[in-house]
Amino acid sequence: MKLNRYLTTIFTLLLAINVSYAQKQEVTVQVKNENMVNTTGLEFSPTFYEDGIVFVSTNNAGFDKLDDEDLKLKAMSILRARRDADGALQTPEIFSKEISSRYHEGPVCFSPTGDMIYFSRNILVDDKEKIARDGKQKMSLYAAPRMDSLWGTPVDLGFNNGEFNDCHPALNIDGDRLYFASDRPGGFGGMDIYVAFKVGDSWGAPVNLGDKINTAGNEVFPFIHADNTLYFASTGRGGKGGMDIFHTKMNTQGEWSKPQALPEPFNTQGDDFGLIVDLNKINGYFSSNGAGGAGQDEIFSFNVQNGNLDELTKDDKDETAETKDLMITVVDNANGKPLSGVEVRLLDLNMGDVIGRDEAGNLITVVNVDGQDILKAVPAHAGLQGLSDKKGRYGTTLAPGSYSLTASLEGFQTKQMTVNIQEGTNKITVPMDKVADKVLWNASVFNYLTNSPLSGATAVVVDLGNGKKDTLMTDENGRIQYYLNANSKYKVDLYQGGRLIGSTEVESGAAGSEPISQNISVAPLLPGSVLELPNIYYNYNDASLRPDARKDLDIVVALMKQHASISVELSSHTDSRGKANYNQQLSQKRANGVVEYLVTKGVSRNRLLPVGYGESHPRNNCVDGITCNEADHARNRRTEIKMITGANGSSLIYVDGEMVPPVGPNTDPQPITGGGKKKTEPVPQQFEGGTVQVSSGKMQFYVVAGSFLAETGAQTRLKQLHDAGYNDATIIRFEGSNFYSVCASAFDVRKDAEALEKKLEKQNKIDAFVRASGK
Repeated sequence: MKLNRYLTTIFTLLLAINVSYAQKQEVTVQVKNENMVNTTGLEFSPTFYEDGIVFVSTNNAGFDKLDDEDLKLKAMSILRARRDADGALQTPEIFSKEISSRYHEGPVCFSPTGDMIYFSRNILVDDKEKIARDGKQKMSLYAAPRMDSLWGTPVDLGFNNGEFNDCHPALNIDGDRLYFASDRPGGFGGMDIYVAFKVGDSWGAPVNLGDKINTAGNEVFPFIHADNTLYFASTGRGGKGGMDIFHTKMNTQGEWSKPQALPEPFNTQGDDFGLIVDLNKINGYFSSNGAGGAGQDEIFSFNVQNGNLDELTKDDKDETAETKDLMITVVDNANGKPLSGVEVRLLDLNMGDVIGRDEAGNLITVVNVDGQDILKAVPAHAGLQGLSDKKGRYGTTLAPGSYSLTASLEGFQTKQMTVNIQEGTNKITVPMDKVADKVLWNASVFNYLTNSPLSGATAVVVDLGNGKKDTLMTDENGRIQYYLNANSKYKVDLYQGGRLIGSTEVESGAAGSEPISQNISVAPLLPGSVLELPNIYYNYNDASLRPDARKDLDIVVALMKQHASISVELSSHTDSRGKANYNQQLSQKRANGVVEYLVTKGVSRNRLLPVGYGESHPRNNCVDGITCNEADHARNRRTEIKMITGANGSSLIYVDGEMVPPVGPNTDPQPITGGGKKKTEPVPQQFEGGTVQVSSGKMQFYVVAGSFLAETGAQTRLKQLHDAGYNDATIIRFEGSNFYSVCASAFDVRKDAEALEKKLEKQNKIDAFVRASGK
């Protein structure tokens, strides 16, 4: 998908999309045999990993493996397969020689941040097989940390026993619950599913999930979804034949619903198992020996159309289910007393990847169908927020599903949790911890290209001093509120759709410091996307790089060294003064100069394409025959990078308008700018039509009541605000954005801005959000 083409047509598509989704369509599933990874042997139990999957196979891919006399095949290996541009899995390769042996290995799972692998393998002592009393070699669970591009020494999880099997690990999204299959004593028969809870850096004693899940048969190959839906295979619950795939869901009280079998095509007359599905429950993989193919167990991909797995498995009662009651009680964790005035926000986790908003304020979400991104507009859920009363209570009604709940109150650490709305009345108690000697961090995360809040993104915040990690999720306005330890440095990893999209750092000040307000913009590195290098400017009629240009170019160097798949077009633009042919030649010289600089820094020339556009692509109306000041002309003298081949799932990060280096294994971490420090700020530039150019620097909080590609749409919304009495409303252009943003007002204090935001939504039915930017 060409992102820039997609952005220019996004709003014209939305009308047709809303019409098509308004009509009830049958939920269907398309299944595809991934024949590039399947052989005449066994391929099964996939797990998501970066740009593809990791799975188990009797194809040794060239690795030296022993023969299994029972299987009449090689011992199982852990392999990796990447997806091509069309989403098909390609020829597999050995995943890791460091954790491989000549014996059976797999299946595997990974920690949420990808820095730890959990896997099962035959028990070895001093690299030699250990035989149990029954004369068989058993499987145990191990973990290994990621060390740059390699994996460290595997470590026994501590609860294994050489007399029985522990295998098939599956980790929850918070990384603190490990589900697995075991035939250890005390179960209900055969293999049962257990869960172990993380305590500090170790794992506690496994707990059997009980007879609601386990039977006298075998329950194996668990997969736990982010919304606490457990998918597993069973031979003890009837079904079509062999192992069948079932699903169950844990409610807020920790109780599992009655397991239900998945419908066709997931279950066949053969063995069906090892299902995984993405965050939106639309795309995934499973294993089967009854769905056709050339081999035994084979891996299949699937795509749910016109809905997701939840909608596919709903019965008639669920189809007509109305909204359910939710009562939230917020208390002080120290004494159990209710807390009033707590801001409670709920975000629907089932709505897909949010990439922006349309002109009606709906969230624009992306659903990938057969390798193509389909747009869908859904309500912004602006009503799912409020304040707790004197008894600490906040009540609302919600449709059944999974939601992210955020509770925030000044002086208390922000509390986040996942809420699963079930039948009947749902009651939740939220304990909050008082903070002392900490610094409040207010971050607003935006899509750089659309100037829209990045809702539902996940931020993993790690204190680099003590290693403590917290996982946070942006609300519907892309906002994160969190208290940092004083005088500490944190690494922030941002995830969207389960993929790492960028990293940066934030540094707190002394205890009692002013709150840190930061504006983080995420620019996806997808093919076709265009990003500006904000610090590369040229003097009039000059092709030489100014000294301050190297700051951004060095970031491009680090980015390209970290992502070897990236190739870019370096696009140079001039202003309109002078003859067009001369400007074309001048811009080409400028683009060539940028390429030469990058080459001297070690970037291969064949990954760089210099293109001079001259004066043909102005950013404003400063064309021939129009009188403009020097600042307006300077905006057109710019250099941009256009992704020819991008890095799927990765992004470039801007903090307070400044591009920051990628934080990763191939670059030294650099502190982000901002952090509450103030700097001299240029005077905002006034444009024709009442728009204002806003730069970064001293924070001001803008209440944005709509962002529009066309200025006519912005003028319509502006008139609506003026008619409603918001006389200070104006149209502004944020740095690096192509959108016209209608600003109802701007404030020096975030709380004041949020109060106006709520007023617009409640009294005027205008969806709005708060954006921090330069004053």
